Amino acid sequence: MQYQSRPLQRWSGNFKQAQPGGDQQHNCPLFDLPSYFVLTFQRYEGEDEEGQFHGRGFARFKGGHVYKGMFSMGLMHGTGVFTWVDGVTFEGEFVRNMPMGQGMYIWPDGSSFKGDVCNGIRHGDGTHKSGKGKATYKGQWNHSKRHGKGTVYYNQEETSWYKGDWVMNKREGWGIRRYPSGNVYFGEWRNNLRHGEGTMRWENAGQLYIGHWLDGVQHGQGTHVWLVKRTDGSEFRPSNQYTGNFFLGQRNGQGIFYYAGGATYDGGWINNKKHGKGKVTLKDGCVFEGQFLNDKMVAPDVTANKAPVRQSLDESSLGPDMTVNIDCVLEKFPQRKRDNEHKQVRFVLLRHKTDLRAVYRFYSRLGHRQIPGSAFLLSRMQMWRLLKDCRIHHHGITLTEVDLCIRDNPDPAEVHSPLTPIMLCRFLSCLVVIAYHIYQEDIEPSNCILASCFSKFLTDDIFPNAMNVKGFLFSPPGHAVVAADYLTRSLEVYQAYCRASAPPRDDCAMTNRQMLLLFQDLNIYDSNLTVRNIMQIICDESLDPSNMSACMELEITFLEFFEVLLGCAEIKCQEMAEPYPKMSLLLASSAAPCKWQQLLLKYCRQEAWSRKIHHFFNQFFFPALDLLQLE
Repeated sequence: MQYQSRPLQRWSGNFKQAQPGGDQQHNCPLFDLPSYFVLTFQRYEGEDEEGQFHGRGFARFKGGHVYKGMFSMGLMHGTGVFTWVDGVTFEGEFVRNMPMGQGMYIWPDGSSFKGDVCNGIRHGDGTHKSGKGKATYKGQWNHSKRHGKGTVYYNQEETSWYKGDWVMNKREGWGIRRYPSGNVYFGEWRNNLRHGEGTMRWENAGQLYIGHWLDGVQHGQGTHVWLVKRTDGSEFRPSNQYTGNFFLGQRNGQGIFYYAGGATYDGGWINNKKHGKGKVTLKDGCVFEGQFLNDKMVAPDVTANKAPVRQSLDESSLGPDMTVNIDCVLEKFPQRKRDNEHKQVRFVLLRHKTDLRAVYRFYSRLGHRQIPGSAFLLSRMQMWRLLKDCRIHHHGITLTEVDLCIRDNPDPAEVHSPLTPIMLCRFLSCLVVIAYHIYQEDIEPSNCILASCFSKFLTDDIFPNAMNVKGFLFSPPGHAVVAADYLTRSLEVYQAYCRASAPPRDDCAMTNRQMLLLFQDLNIYDSNLTVRNIMQIICDESLDPSNMSACMELEITFLEFFEVLLGCAEIKCQEMAEPYPKMSLLLASSAAPCKWQQLLLKYCRQEAWSRKIHHFFNQFFFPALDLLQLE
């Protein structure tokens, strides 16, 4: 085998000349691949066999194109690099002169594609990165078009993105879009626009819309909620809500407007204004009916019809924030029974609405600094704590299984997300679904199985146990404020181990066994912190704490993982000296400490706990993670 350098014969090849193109409108530019043309060899250097190029070689073509890589029987075949005269480069696999298999295109502006290539074009799975706009697409391709499932990050900070379905380079199907402002839409798309059923959250404006869309605007039936911040900026609380018909982004047709003060308007609308026949019901029960024009009543039919304030079980008094969506369980009933099942559930809500609001308000405040009069939206992590306090896992269902039962977002990343906000109506809907899942086998067949399950769930599990907070994170209340500094990175660790599960699932969660192996990899164990100690923390709230082996393969939520970390910190750092040992001893030994002494003792204990937590994460857990990643 000898190397040669000589001009050679003409060769025809199927390649494309690089031309800019693609989805410029959405800041994710693509480039067309090189166009077909005829290549003529000018020079070849490399191995040959029986007079043909065979082995590793270098070829220069007429026009300035070059190839360096493997040849087989006179053809580019194997791995190689082809560079067009305009600077476009393909590096990867060739089959009989054609890029085929895995490869990477690089354009002169720095844009690149890495992934599957078929007959020289992007086809299969691959990642396209924009050189100038810093946009990135990762997902499926069909004949060089984004097609199938894929994710686009529109900026380098990855604060603007779309995850979902694509059809020939356009967002079409189901997907989630996060805008640079922080606004989020998840639902159906067509031709790059919101179209079909979907939900939009305007974060900074404090607004939410759930309903139908047409070519990017609200159109059809929907519900728009305005959430108002208090003057101290401490919380969002439900304010006004409209449920009804929209036309090209405006309230048009029939609809009901619920005002924050308790009044309602039920009637016609045109261009966001009350128009036509309508009825206003005030908070005290006064009812006004008449004709409306330009948002004002002009021809009342009656003058202040004084209706008594309803005290009976009138389901309309629930209000929009307690309207439950339980279609996922109603589908399990015959069509003729669904309306009655739904109605009976609403009656259960009416009987317990005050207590349910109190439970929601209590748990939504956990972990926040207490400000008089403040209120917050419940997070999924706070709801996990409620469910554990109410011993839901004693019914043979884990919190991760609960997440799968109540999921309403197809995005797998959202199934076990601890920070997802949950409005009151969504919280109540989740309780109904959980109740049915737990008690459906225990209820005798009747006309109101769903309501019976829900009522039993509230009286046996929720109300007797709620507001008695357990665990290491939220009890005492000050612990969560200290632990918040370590939430973000701990969540990254948890999610990384979830992705490493076998078999891999998009909605998988960490198991207790994986957590113990993680601690082993990090060399966390010592004479104080043993495997048995950790298993005792894991099983402390289980139905049978002595049966530790039964907990090993259970999947756990991030709350359970993080609370085990906090428990480990208390055990591993238990010998740390308290910041004020003499003062703590003096206060603890006092027979009847006064109020200021009690507060001072509480402060000393909080400081001691904070020192242990900071020491564990900063001196043990995170340094061990950094060392493991370096290895």
